[in-house]
Amino acid sequence: MAQMLDNIIVAAVPDVATYSVAVTWADGEITIHCFRHLLGKGVCAALGDPGFFAQVRVGERGRSLAWPDEVDFCADALWFAAHPAEAPAREERQAAG
Repeated sequence: MAQMLDNIIVAAVPDVATYSVAVTWADGEITIHCFRHLLGKGVCAALGDPGFFAQVRVGERGRSLAWPDEVDFCADALWFAAHPAEAPAREERQAAG
């Protein structure tokens, strides 16, 4: 089971046709994350521009997916979205925070 802070992103490949990103993790696993549902919403509005979306990069120390203008997504949140059975229980998250 992956623990928080163990989830390190090593590569990110955008697909502007589907507004998704293929994320490669330090353990070699690849997961696909779709951002289409966020297009046009709040700080994520810029993701709807294909040129902007294509600028995704791996954030500092592999701890996020990042775009310009401080649009970023936490590596742990992305990992647990792809592996919901591994996500800490809500009570554990509240106690840790």
